Amino acid sequence: MGKRLRENGAGDHSSRKAPKRVSLEESSPPVHIGTTRDLRQQLRFAQDDPEQLRKGQLAFKSFLESIVNPSDSADQDRDTKLLILREYLDSSPTDMLQTWSFAGQVDNDRLVTAVTSNFALLLRTLSSLLEFRDHGLAIAKSLLHREQLKLLSRGLTAESHKEAVISPCLRILTEILSFDGGSCAALVFRQQDFVFNTKFLDRNLRLARSAGEEDRRNSSVRSNTVRYILAHLRFQDVENRIKIVDMRSVFRNLLDNLKNDPTQLINDILKTIEIRILKDQEIPRRYKSAIISDRALAAVIDHIRLSESNTTDSKSEVPWSFLRKVCTDPDLGVVLPCSWYPTPKVKGEDDFGEQTAFARIDPTGIRNPILSKFGQHLRPHTIMEERELLMSIFRRAPELVADYVRQAGPRLSLHPKLTNTWIGYASLIYSIIDLPIPQYFGSTDDYRTDAPPNENVLENILPSPLTSEVLTKCLNQSSSMIRFFALQVMVVSLRKVQNLVRIYDTAAEEHRGYQESILDILAHVKSKFPSIKDIATAYRSLPESELMSREAAAHLLSLHREVLTGSRQDDLFDVATPLASVIASLQSTQMEADDRALVQLQLTHLLDVAEASQGMRWWQRPGNLPYSAFVTIVQLCVTMNGSGDAADKLISVTTTAAFESGILQESTELSAMDALLASLEEDGTGNVLPETWTFIEDCINRLIKKPIKYLDDLDAISHDLSIANPVISLFALVLLEQIPFTERLESAQRENVLSWTSRLLAGLLAIKEDKKVIRKVKDELKSKGFKLPKCSIREILPRQTHQKETNRRTSMLVDETWNNNSRRSNKTLEIAYQAAPQESQKHPELVRYKKQEAEELVHGDTLSSLLLCLCSSFPEIRKQGVTALEEVMVYLKDSNLDSKDQLWLLIGEVLETARTTIDASPLSYIAGCFATAALKVLLEPTHFMFPAVNRYLVKDPYWNVKKLPSYWLNKVLLDTPHEDDKAWPQVELVLGMLVDGVRTPEDVRILRSRPCFERILAIVNSPQVTLGASSLVFQLVYSVITVDGSTGLIMNAGLSTWLDMCRRQGKYHGPALDELSRLTDEKVDKVRIAEWKGFGAEKGDVVAAN
Repeated sequence: MGKRLRENGAGDHSSRKAPKRVSLEESSPPVHIGTTRDLRQQLRFAQDDPEQLRKGQLAFKSFLESIVNPSDSADQDRDTKLLILREYLDSSPTDMLQTWSFAGQVDNDRLVTAVTSNFALLLRTLSSLLEFRDHGLAIAKSLLHREQLKLLSRGLTAESHKEAVISPCLRILTEILSFDGGSCAALVFRQQDFVFNTKFLDRNLRLARSAGEEDRRNSSVRSNTVRYILAHLRFQDVENRIKIVDMRSVFRNLLDNLKNDPTQLINDILKTIEIRILKDQEIPRRYKSAIISDRALAAVIDHIRLSESNTTDSKSEVPWSFLRKVCTDPDLGVVLPCSWYPTPKVKGEDDFGEQTAFARIDPTGIRNPILSKFGQHLRPHTIMEERELLMSIFRRAPELVADYVRQAGPRLSLHPKLTNTWIGYASLIYSIIDLPIPQYFGSTDDYRTDAPPNENVLENILPSPLTSEVLTKCLNQSSSMIRFFALQVMVVSLRKVQNLVRIYDTAAEEHRGYQESILDILAHVKSKFPSIKDIATAYRSLPESELMSREAAAHLLSLHREVLTGSRQDDLFDVATPLASVIASLQSTQMEADDRALVQLQLTHLLDVAEASQGMRWWQRPGNLPYSAFVTIVQLCVTMNGSGDAADKLISVTTTAAFESGILQESTELSAMDALLASLEEDGTGNVLPETWTFIEDCINRLIKKPIKYLDDLDAISHDLSIANPVISLFALVLLEQIPFTERLESAQRENVLSWTSRLLAGLLAIKEDKKVIRKVKDELKSKGFKLPKCSIREILPRQTHQKETNRRTSMLVDETWNNNSRRSNKTLEIAYQAAPQESQKHPELVRYKKQEAEELVHGDTLSSLLLCLCSSFPEIRKQGVTALEEVMVYLKDSNLDSKDQLWLLIGEVLETARTTIDASPLSYIAGCFATAALKVLLEPTHFMFPAVNRYLVKDPYWNVKKLPSYWLNKVLLDTPHEDDKAWPQVELVLGMLVDGVRTPEDVRILRSRPCFERILAIVNSPQVTLGASSLVFQLVYSVITVDGSTGLIMNAGLSTWLDMCRRQGKYHGPALDELSRLTDEKVDKVRIAEWKGFGAEKGDVVAAN
């Protein structure tokens, strides 16, 4: 049977749709209300005509809207309507309440919506009219009666799709809360079972619309619910607010879902929560912490991203301000005080008290898990504001730096690839390293007993994404931006390490554990950094046009040498050539001011390297420069006229070079270098001619090559004038010899030389050098026909001495070397004597080596410590050390280290040497310290001692320990060095080994078994001896006396006579020499010495004299 067709056609399915409803607002014209009677008539309750009831509500709505939003020409009409409204309210009508109750009973949602909307609009209208205050309060209280509360509760819990029913109820309650400054707020909250139930609040807070702005007159259920909750927070007292905050689910739904809320609503939420909860001191902290979760913070940041991507206007200032305050202000309940130390997991333990082994076991514990999770949600590599926020969090919560890097490390790939993502990651890592070190590492008021875990510290100074491979690849990239990043990130890292060393040294004054920690940190940093040779190669390959990169590379070389390498290491970088290039650039006049400033910075860094370099060729002409490096820098000092940091550095370096080489004396209060510079400055007679500079260069070279000759000249003059130890610069005596040779110059050139000489001698007189000697020089020149013209010189003022801070990471005492060839001026001996190191009760290296890779094992401190375990006084430690070293030999065989064969041979020979006596007695520290020194040499094939150490290792399968000191003293004192300029560095290395090796009386006996002490003491009398070598000799004597007394040194090496000779010659003086003399007298066996003097005093003196 076929389907029946509709009358209007066959199969017209579109005609089956229900006809569109026509709203009453569209179908009926608005009813005019002109009198109170009209208003009563419209609102009169009649249950037999629901449609008329709804029409009346619509008319009342239009009436109220005309009062709330009057037109400009209707002011008088508004007053009339207010009078009508007052008369109506004075009669206490109940029609609307009846209508509402009736609509609820018959489930007329449209009528319910109309009535509840009008109640909300009525309260909103009355809230702005002071004369209607009592009427409004009466209406508000009537709406809080039980019958109305049930109607409100029914509306609030209506089905989710009935927004028209839910929203007006929320608006009514919001108006009641805010009416008259919240006078009814407590009444509303008292009925929370009806109107503030978490069940309907949670549901309604999830009833949001799509993202974007919305019309306030047609807000979503969520927006109205939010405004209702915010009204509670604004107008409730503290007790009720605490109860509200304790509704965790409500705030979870409120904050976690605010991503798509309108901007204005989000601003209201954040401002209200901040002011009424977070900043309220009466609300306990635990409630504040409970409402702000990482999801809530993430929702705020998601909203900011969404709003900023959809508009160019800046509407996110309130959310940003909220995030900055919440994430950095501890009073707001989210961020907790923390430090670089991990958080204890034992209940009741004070987070900021003393900790024991925990810091070494689990460095990952944190106190701020909310911020930890939120930090991972940020995009600091792409959005600058989010990076600034993250850095602010790190400054306030230092523990989160290491935590963030550990979590984000896998995605922070820094393998060089010039993309926007790589640039973002690189700048983020740079910002992390550039963060300051927190005071006391974040602890309260002082350093703790133990240092922070090294794992946490290293993530702050050299994050794990910066591997050795990454740094090396970035440094060797063709992209200038990637190269510059690598250089800058290593510079800022080393500056932070430098600051960290300073802090650890301060803490180590009270807590010894810091010393071991910083050594481990330095070893780890050095293992990840490219070698100084690689950095130097990269520096030389940089184009001259990349001034910023060249400055950064020079700075890195300086810091690497100072912090990691140390000036006692061999000079892997010849600084003379780049120094010449930089000086030539500065002499050019075709350079912008900014570029010149960068080149001057580069020059100061190179001078730092040159100052610490033992092989710096100050007196040779580098590159294409017309003069030596020293004279060229003096020219620059004169040109820059002593202004600025660069000029101060130039003067400091040249002064040090001149003093160390003996060109100028340093005994006067005013500097002889200032006298030289003042003599070269422009005066009324004109500039110094090139021929004068050539003359100065020639005089300096002659003094450097033949210092003894001029010392003899000084002795002759001193004898003629009957002066003992005159204070005079040897350079003046060179002028006396060389000025007669200016006859070959033209007249103007010769006069220029003589004029400069006159100014220099005047300057030397001004700084109070010996007047008789200077007068003698002038008279000699005059007698040879060279009368000096009268010249004036500017006043010479005292200059503050800038000394470079020494690096004390190794056990060596002096890092700066002084080349005293030929100088007889007095030297103040400043040595901080150190007692011989004592064996630690703990030997963590016996466990640590199993957890380390081969490269970390040999480049760090672990292998050196294992070698010294063979010298332990405890048999168990020695046996464990043997076992550990045997396992290390196996590791080395299977490793890819370039030096594994030499290291394997070294360890094998140490074991063979110690094996015969290991059960009965320890290996001598002389042998142990030689092994550790040899280890460092073998790790650097370009080391100046590498050939000598290598030859020694292949000579015999074991060592004769008693011959070790004499063998190496013969090598460095008698044999020609492998490199011409490494004679004194070799001596210092051997002396440093002996200083470290003298720890027990047995070590002293080994030194005494061969004629070692006599040769060691004679070193200080060499005219070429460096201050470093002299200081190490005095330290060695100090160590021997503290370990075994001074009796043996007095009897066998003539120590007393040697000390008297040092004092009598005047070459060394000061508290260090006095302290050594006092200790010698204190530690001597007076009875034995008295007996010895009766039979062999003369012999002892003869030995010392020789």
